[in-house]
Amino acid sequence: MSYLKFDKSLMINLEQSLMKEMLRTNQSGAYHCTSVVDCNTRKQHGLLVVPIPEMDNSWHVLLSSMDVSVIQHGAQFNLGLHRYQGGVYSPNGHKYIREFDCESVPRTTYRVGGVILTKEKIFPHSTCLLMQIQLQHNIVLFYPQIHIY
Repeated sequence: MSYLKFDKSLMINLEQSLMKEMLRTNQSGAYHCTSVVDCNTRKQHGLLVVPIPEMDNSWHVLLSSMDVSVIQHGAQFNLGLHRYQGGVYSPNGHKYIREFDCESVPRTTYRVGGVILTKEKIFPHSTCLLMQIQLQHNIVLFYPQIHIY
């Protein structure tokens, strides 16, 4: 049984999923905070937000997001989701989410055609973030791409 588990019906509904946020911290004072669909909706959101005492007494977003794309049969499917001015959301990668699970580490499962992959975000005690993307099932040839923001 999982501590937090959401299925496709909640994840594709942005009115519900954007309201559910996740906060993970480590001993160095850094944190990771975003919505469960990995869409940053506030300025405090980010994959890696750290204090830099040499500069000032506030936190700084070092890594805002990291999006994965799947290229299948020559078509690119973006798994990311970003909110822009005027309430515009793009590239709508949340529609490929099948499940979000947060038993020990946050895990999002995506399905694009015959490709099923999971993305896990591991936040160790040091000031870093490890992201693992793992192929679960594949019945077609595909190419992954990673975009860092």
